[in-house]
Amino acid sequence: MIEKDKFYRIVDEIKSYLLRLAQENDFQWFFDLHQLEVVKCAELLLDKYPHADREIVLIAAWLHDVVQYLACGEGERDKVKMNHHLDGAVKAKEFLGKYQLGEEEIERIQKCIQRHRNKKGHEAVSIEEKIVASADAMSHFYSVFFLTFFKFHPSTDLDEMVEINKEKIERDWRDVNILPEAGDIVRSRYENLRNMLASYKCDFCN
Repeated sequence: MIEKDKFYRIVDEIKSYLLRLAQENDFQWFFDLHQLEVVKCAELLLDKYPHADREIVLIAAWLHDVVQYLACGEGERDKVKMNHHLDGAVKAKEFLGKYQLGEEEIERIQKCIQRHRNKKGHEAVSIEEKIVASADAMSHFYSVFFLTFFKFHPSTDLDEMVEINKEKIERDWRDVNILPEAGDIVRSRYENLRNMLASYKCDFCN
């Protein structure tokens, strides 16, 4: 278990680090719309799963997208996004090295980051990994995250954006439901978003 004083210091320094990168690299909107929401969702789920290691979960939640903050420009962020779960685990180990954490603690944090996308070959297994993965997906239903699509892809037309977001919402809903309680929390938000996109170009609007 990570000592409380050390944990609070680590979190404070991660927040300062990410905020500095966000301000330098035009990523403040991502910190506000996604980063803070992931941590809030992780805390909600920790209340549901009190046996999970709170410190491991919250450090991983703060660091899960760390390499995306290092990218400058939309094109570079698209490239970084593909493997940010793997590269982020490496960066997290570098960042945490100065805090004299145990190897096992760092490895558990790294696994949470590696598996936060719940992709094939990197599925979330432990309760801590599942909380971080679910919190990441849940966060998209708590902000206007889906409306930021054009910030990443300004040349995509509206029809394509709708179809891509339909698929993403279903992927996020799948990942939310790694933990049933997470699905219960955001079910109405998921259904509202899904119905809104399903009604795009509805018959009575033509």
